[in-house]
Amino acid sequence: MSDEEVLVSVEDGVASVTLNRPHRKNAITGPLADGLADAFRAVSARDDVNVVLLSGAGGGFCSGLDLVEYNADPPPPWMSTATESLVAAHLAIFDCPVPVVGALERFAVNGGAAFALACDLLVVGETSFIQVGEIRQGMAAPMNLAWLLARYPVSVASQLVLTGRRFNGLDLHRLGVAFDVVADIEVKESARALAVDIAEWSSANVRNLKGAIWDLGAVGGPVSDQVGGRAWFDRARASTPLPTGGGMRPIHVDGEGIDR
Repeated sequence: MSDEEVLVSVEDGVASVTLNRPHRKNAITGPLADGLADAFRAVSARDDVNVVLLSGAGGGFCSGLDLVEYNADPPPPWMSTATESLVAAHLAIFDCPVPVVGALERFAVNGGAAFALACDLLVVGETSFIQVGEIRQGMAAPMNLAWLLARYPVSVASQLVLTGRRFNGLDLHRLGVAFDVVADIEVKESARALAVDIAEWSSANVRNLKGAIWDLGAVGGPVSDQVGGRAWFDRARASTPLPTGGGMRPIHVDGEGIDR
């Protein structure tokens, strides 16, 4: 298995970007955030990429911040720039000119939920779930709020953020968050089939239409350019600052604390 925390490959117009920390349920560290930002910048610059497929290694999507690393004493060297790294990763996804298809297997929790919500089209397993659980931990949720309020009505953001509950595939489809809900074992296959389908269309038209959707339809206003996008994420970050470590409490998935 590769030691790289984010894997990238390109085939037939589909760029596969994989969060690669399965031993930690693909939990977020500074290096993972940096790798994700680098991956999206790289694929965004390629003319032969028409769609991005974002997934997690090991049969799960992303369990949020790696609280073992974030609460370490002494802190890891990357901690001083962790917030900037995470925001940069989200901005790189936002700036991606082609559609991002997400394959949500099993769980997308807190910071992991924000990566799932960043996807333009999300394929979710029937028992897989998103949990924006920061309210239960006394934590902020700026990146989740940024994506939710850019894409969805306030009512959807309120349900996910203010309850802190798990929303499974059918719940997410009802809310309009999930494009498709499939059997758990079919998530990656179905997401890839969707990505392959999109990859067959005119590259220029795909890019133009994605840009037009953001420019004309974003709930949070016209945030389709880099200046508007950065201002939107900076506003979200300022309203509810990102955590920087120290006593953050885990929530639980599959009977295990998400502190890995």
